[in-house]
Amino acid sequence: MKTIALTFGILWVLLLSQGCSVYMAGNQPAKVDTAAFESTAIPRDVVIAKLGVPISSTKNEDGTRIDIYEFYAGSAKGWKAGRATFNAVADVFTIGLWEVVATPTEMAIKGDKIIARAVFDKNDVLKEFVVPKIQKRETAEVSKGPDPDPK
Repeated sequence: MKTIALTFGILWVLLLSQGCSVYMAGNQPAKVDTAAFESTAIPRDVVIAKLGVPISSTKNEDGTRIDIYEFYAGSAKGWKAGRATFNAVADVFTIGLWEVVATPTEMAIKGDKIIARAVFDKNDVLKEFVVPKIQKRETAEVSKGPDPDPK
């Protein structure tokens, strides 16, 4: 009787502890279409609504503004939902063992970190949107320009 109770207890813990990859897949950031910012004349409020609050904002003496945004490439809704569903089903069929593969995979699929610079005129309307650097994983730095000593 103790063996049966212990077995069911272990199975119950495994079932309750699964789902990290399901959560990660479902809550991945939405895909950001940076090509939409190529057409200028977009108000700053719209840019902030799509990319989030800038990590840096500098207002120049002439009234223009330069914002630096940091965001992940993200995934399309259908792709996120499909991965979350697959991970949930795989968790059930493998009694949670799928998490050993799925959680690191979901961490990698999060996408590249994108650093972008937006230049606004004195009316806070987008004049220029540049993606100077796409960072692989968590090592993001704003590009300082060309390397002075390329080798």
